[in-house]
Amino acid sequence: MRDIVARLSDARLLAILRMDEPDTVGVELARRLHGQGVRAIECTLDKPGALTAIERIRDELGADTLVGAGTVTRVDQVDSLASLGVDFCVTPHLDPRLVTHSLDRGLPIVPGVMTPSEVAEAFRLGAPAVKLFPAGVLGIAYLEALQGPFGRFPVVPTGSIGIGDVEAWLEAGAVAVGLGSALTRPDTIPAELARLLQ
Repeated sequence: MRDIVARLSDARLLAILRMDEPDTVGVELARRLHGQGVRAIECTLDKPGALTAIERIRDELGADTLVGAGTVTRVDQVDSLASLGVDFCVTPHLDPRLVTHSLDRGLPIVPGVMTPSEVAEAFRLGAPAVKLFPAGVLGIAYLEALQGPFGRFPVVPTGSIGIGDVEAWLEAGAVAVGLGSALTRPDTIPAELARLLQ
């Protein structure tokens, strides 16, 4: 389970694909981001075709790219993902049942947390890392405050974060930073991505 933290840290950026037609538009975006150096991709399960997209992305991009699922809210989704052999799953919230079931299936899970109690509970349950959400609203100072009692814990800040903010979050102790809409806009600058992914 620790391997997922190391691989996220190496990737630095977690591209979150949440869009209509993930099995077509999402797969094409994954190809483009992979070509720009992105090595960790999360496809959310809140749109039809997401499982097909995940399978295609995993098959096309190969073993050097972490491919997982986000917006996981049900045990049956965990079972489907474990059967597909995805690298990890992400939840928008902390649900002990989902964390325990996912770990029992051998699937690394990154649960969404906000409060100190949720951070403590997620790691007590065995989660290898947590997703701080909504990180852009909470701010870097909030993460730094959490690090007072917990030290530098494996965290992936996600939600309302721009490309220009990624380095600051990494410097503050994030193992990787989750970006969604910031990577899907037509004005996304490949050079800026390349600098982040060096």
